Amino acid sequence: MTATSRLIIGCIGVLAACSSSSSPQAGPTDGASGSSGSSGSAGTPVSPPVGDDPIEPVWQPDKVAARVKSPGPQMHFTAGLPFRILADANDPQAYACPPGHPPYTCPDSSMSFLVDGNVVGTVPPDPANFNLWELRLPNGLPAGDHVITVRFTPHAAAAVDGLVPVTIHVDPLPTHANTIELTSDVVLAGTADLDWTDAVVKGNGHTVTAAPGYAGKVTIHDSFVTGLAAFDNQIGIDVATSGAVDISGSTFEATAPLRLAVNGSAPISITHNELRSTNYVTYVSSDPTRSPILDLSGTTSGAKVMQGNNIGAGIVHITGMSGWQIGGLTDAQSNIFVGPRCVLALEDSSGATIQGNYMHHDYYGGFSQGFNLQLIGSSDGALAEHNVIRDSSWPLQSFGGEFRYNLMVNSGHTFIRSSRSQARFHHNIFAHAQAPNSEYDAVLQVYSNEQNLAFDHNTVDAGGAVGQYDAPVIAAGSPGVSFASVRSNAFTQFANTHGPTGSLIAAGPAESSVSAPRIANADYNAWFNPLASSTGHYMPGLVGGAAGAHDVTGDPMFAGDVPQVPYQVDEGAVWSRAYGVSQVLGYYRALYTPRAGSPLVDAGDPADGAGNDIGAIGAGADDPADKFGKVMQAN
Repeated sequence: MTATSRLIIGCIGVLAACSSSSSPQAGPTDGASGSSGSSGSAGTPVSPPVGDDPIEPVWQPDKVAARVKSPGPQMHFTAGLPFRILADANDPQAYACPPGHPPYTCPDSSMSFLVDGNVVGTVPPDPANFNLWELRLPNGLPAGDHVITVRFTPHAAAAVDGLVPVTIHVDPLPTHANTIELTSDVVLAGTADLDWTDAVVKGNGHTVTAAPGYAGKVTIHDSFVTGLAAFDNQIGIDVATSGAVDISGSTFEATAPLRLAVNGSAPISITHNELRSTNYVTYVSSDPTRSPILDLSGTTSGAKVMQGNNIGAGIVHITGMSGWQIGGLTDAQSNIFVGPRCVLALEDSSGATIQGNYMHHDYYGGFSQGFNLQLIGSSDGALAEHNVIRDSSWPLQSFGGEFRYNLMVNSGHTFIRSSRSQARFHHNIFAHAQAPNSEYDAVLQVYSNEQNLAFDHNTVDAGGAVGQYDAPVIAAGSPGVSFASVRSNAFTQFANTHGPTGSLIAAGPAESSVSAPRIANADYNAWFNPLASSTGHYMPGLVGGAAGAHDVTGDPMFAGDVPQVPYQVDEGAVWSRAYGVSQVLGYYRALYTPRAGSPLVDAGDPADGAGNDIGAIGAGADDPADKFGKVMQAN
C-alpha cells in the first residue's frame, strides 16, 4: 500500500484564519544555505512501520477538507448496539455565515456519513459547537467489517469526500457465563459487593450508585458492559466506597461514563479494559474539561494502578489521589488513548508515574483548548517517561517533575505550556509533522514565575518547509522565570520567528529586550535551521555568561529522512496492539540517530560525562543516560 501524507491539526477558531505570519528578524544564520527545510545530506533510509490503514494526506488550512474523527481504524464494536461517528471539516469560507464568529451556521453546509459507500445520515452544522459533526445510529451496525467515510458540503462550494476511509470490525454480542439485566437503578449500601464477573451486563438505561457510607467492593472482571444510563451528561456508575475497586479485562461499549471514589486504604486497579469510542461521553468543542469517560477520586492510601487499557473517547480524570502507576515498561502495560478528548488529567494528584503510554487526543481546530497530558492544581513530582504524546493545542500542560525519553508529535500552539518549578525535561524528541495552521507560541512556553527549570539533551525538529514553525524553541515569558540549564539540545528545521524577539531562545512574545538574565547556562546546543536565516539563537541578555560558547551549527546528519511529515505510524496497529509503544519509540530512535561524522556525536556538555551526545539520541561512545527507545519492552 502506498502511504500518503497524514496530519492532525490543532488551533483555536477558524482554521483558515489560524495560519501564522512570518516577519524576518535580525540574527545569525546556522551556516546552511537553501530554504527547502530538508534534513541535509540523506542517510540510510529508515523504513516506516508497516500497516494496513491508509495515511491521511496533509490537511491544508486554506482548502476545503473533511475526515473521520471517530471511530479510529481497526476498532471493534458490537452488532446492534448504538453507534456514533464524528467528523472534522475545514471550510475556509464559513466566516461569511452567521453569526459572524465561530461556531458558524452555514445553511447550505452539511456532513454526510457513509458506511460501505451508503449514506446513513446527514447532519447540518451544530450551532452550539464549532466543527462538531456527529451522527448517532441507535440501532448500530450489522456484524462484519465495515468502511466508514464522510462527504462534506461546504458553504458556497462543491462537496468533497473525506481524506481516507476508516475500517472497523463489528462483532456479534459476546457470550459469557452470566447475563445481568438491570430492570431498575442499583443502589449499593453497607458492605454488599458489586460483583460482575464473566458477565454480559445490560443496563437498559439504568444506573449504579451507592448510599452514603458504602464500604463494599466493586469488581468487574472479564465482562461486557453496555446500556448504563444514556447520552448527554449522564453517569452510568457513580459510586464512592471505602472498599477495593478492581476493574479488569472488561469492555464498555455504548454506556455512560464511570465515576468512582475510593477512600480509606483500599486499592484501586483499572487494568486491561477497553472503553470504546461509542460510549456516551458528551462533547463540548470549546470546553476542555468535557467529558470524562473515567473519573477517579478519593483519599485512599492504597495502591493505585492503571495499566493495559484501550480508551477510544473521553478524558481519564484523576482527582486528589497521589502515587498512581499509569502504564509501565512493557507494551502490555501501556494504556492506549486514541480518540476525541482522549486526555489524561491529574488534578491535585502528586507523585504519579506515567510510563509507556500512547496518548493521541484526536484534535482539530473546533475542539478548542486541547490538552493531552495535563497536571492541575497541586499535582507535581510526576515521572513521565517512554510515552508517545500526539497532538492537541498544548499537548503537555503545567507539568511538574521529570519528563524524559518521551516522543511528542505535533502541537497546535505549544508542545509544553507552563510547568512547575524544578521541572526537568531531558532526552525527549519533539517532532512537528503538520502544516502551518495555528498561532505557534513556542516548543516550551513558561510565564508563571517557574524557577530552576532544565531543558537538556532534547531533539527538536520543527518540521521544515511543511511545518513553517515560526515560533521560538523556548519562550521564558516573565521576569520571574528562571532556567538552570538549556544544554546539549539539537534544534532543527525552524522558520524565522514571528514577533519582536528575533531569537529561537527568547523571552515573552511581546518582549524585545530583557533587563536581567533568565537562563543561567545555555551551551553545547546544535543548530540547523536553513529557513531561519534571519533569526538568532539567543535573545541578547537572556542568558547569563557566554551563551552558546561551545555550540555547533550545520547538518546534524540524522539517519532517517527527517523532518518526517506526515507521521507514519499506523494507529490501527497501535490500537490493536500489533505495533507497540516500544516499536514506535524504536522507530523514532532510528530516525534521529546521528550518523558517523555528525557534529552531535560525543559533543554534549562534558559536565554530563564523557561520550554524551547533543540531542536525545546517542551514537558514539556509550552514555548511560542514552535511553530513548531502549527501555520499553515488547510484551
